[in-house]
Amino acid sequence: MVIFVVSFSRRLRGITNFFLANLAVADLCVAVFCVYQTLTNYLTSWQLGNFLCKVYMFVQALSYTASVLILVLVCVERYLAIVYPIKCRSVLTRGRLRLVVGLVWLMAAVYASPRFFYVETFSNRLITGDVDIICMANIKKHNNKVLDAVNLIFLYLVPLALMTCLYSRIAVGLWRSGAALAAPGLMPRATNGRTHHVHGMLIAVVMMFAVCNLPQQARIVWRHWDSNYDRTSDFSTMLTLSTFLISYTNSCLNPLLYAFLSRNFQKGIKELLFCGGSSGRRVSLAMGCTRETQTRHENGLNANHPHSSITRLNSIRESPRGGRSIARQSICEKIL
Repeated sequence: MVIFVVSFSRRLRGITNFFLANLAVADLCVAVFCVYQTLTNYLTSWQLGNFLCKVYMFVQALSYTASVLILVLVCVERYLAIVYPIKCRSVLTRGRLRLVVGLVWLMAAVYASPRFFYVETFSNRLITGDVDIICMANIKKHNNKVLDAVNLIFLYLVPLALMTCLYSRIAVGLWRSGAALAAPGLMPRATNGRTHHVHGMLIAVVMMFAVCNLPQQARIVWRHWDSNYDRTSDFSTMLTLSTFLISYTNSCLNPLLYAFLSRNFQKGIKELLFCGGSSGRRVSLAMGCTRETQTRHENGLNANHPHSSITRLNSIRESPRGGRSIARQSICEKIL
């Protein structure tokens, strides 16, 4: 739904929402390629083959790395937009930001690509005679401690420290500007409230990322630093599975945060669903409605303007039956 709304709603064509749509793509990769595979790998026996084992580990690292880098990118963009608004408009153009996002996905893919080399399937014959297959990294082909240390430092601690610092400076900057402009009445309350609302949603996304991935990072540190840690026990297996699922919960909660904390996202969903109607051509009508909505915003028209698409559609519903079909046909022809 996030990807759909950002793609078709003109209201959500901003830079921040473009980043959040890419974050939603990473979350979708987790849902499709990681959750079921992790449950299969730890609760039963891996039955998907050696190649899909490599793909599973690759996508897992790809989505996590891309999510971290996109969250940092959103934070930096918001910081520049608040602290240096004039320079930000001239420097951070849409073309450059799309190039940066493309580089983010490329960097994440390069970082995750070694999984195709050292991830394998291993077979173990049980006492019952059954063969247990597990998908895991071959410790003989890579240094597990170095890799986990890099993930902990550069994909968790450093990004969190950077985002905490920048969002703190953003909060201080907004508070100072609000205090300076509130007295003379130079800044409308609605504009100031929307700005704080957007940054509140972004901070909630970052906090959810920190909380959901903390158990995973803590388990990895415990595994390397405690010499008595038994990796073959049932407790270790269930702990590993639990921390993976908690980290995947972050991908599940991100869209809910957008839905409940982003007013523009809520309005975008209502616009798309409302303009879809019952004609069966929901996507086409939704695209036409967003074009009309964008024109309305650019011309400074509100929802009560006689040329507003929403007002026209409402007038169609309230008009007599004889004129309804003619009006609806003319509007649909214009939209489509």
